[in-house]
Amino acid sequence: MVDVDLLVESDGLYMTTMPEGASFVWRLLSLKEYKAFNALRLSAALTAMELHVKVFDRCYVGDPRVINGNLPAGIFLAIGELIMYLSGDCAGEEAQEIDAARNAYPVSSVQEVMKRIVLMAFPYKPEELDSWSRPRLTRTFVQAEALLQNKTGYEPLDTSKIMTPDQMAKQSSKSPVDMRRENTALGEEFGDRTHALDRDPRENEQRAKRQQKLKADQLRKLDASKRDEAKQKQKYRRR
Repeated sequence: MVDVDLLVESDGLYMTTMPEGASFVWRLLSLKEYKAFNALRLSAALTAMELHVKVFDRCYVGDPRVINGNLPAGIFLAIGELIMYLSGDCAGEEAQEIDAARNAYPVSSVQEVMKRIVLMAFPYKPEELDSWSRPRLTRTFVQAEALLQNKTGYEPLDTSKIMTPDQMAKQSSKSPVDMRRENTALGEEFGDRTHALDRDPRENEQRAKRQQKLKADQLRKLDASKRDEAKQKQKYRRR
């Protein structure tokens, strides 16, 4: 039986199925765990076989004591070695891993956009947000937007552009759109409409200052206009 608590706490589970039909569900070592096991290996405190067995015992999702004793010991060694490899021994192959993570990351997901806005405004850790409920994420997102609007030239998320799953399915079935070309055309027609999140924070600060200066200049001109109007009225009354 899969340990549900371990499933929730882990970054994901893996399964190895042997030709004989036996299946083993396991997790990866955390960075801290890998560092400890690697240190044991480098110091020769454990042989390779002992290390891989202990890694298997630690990462196997279940009770190792109830595993069929007739299975070859090499199965546990092989899985333990695989766990060590995926947990850190594969160093030097990060390029492929990063590319795969980028392809899997739903960058345009509304929920992920909300998370990024919250992380920009408040000192939370990404893993903390995953433990929240959707209503809490929404409330904190709205607070983050208000804070960023006060500090920078942040433009709130346009909720009218959020699509339902059916709308997304219809959109994906249409011919692909060259978004780079479309954005360039819009920029030429309407000027710089770069979102505040895509700009350098210093540029946002400068824009906010320019907006405040512009408002101040407008208020001064308005006050001057009112004073001139009042003077004209006083002259008319004297006549």
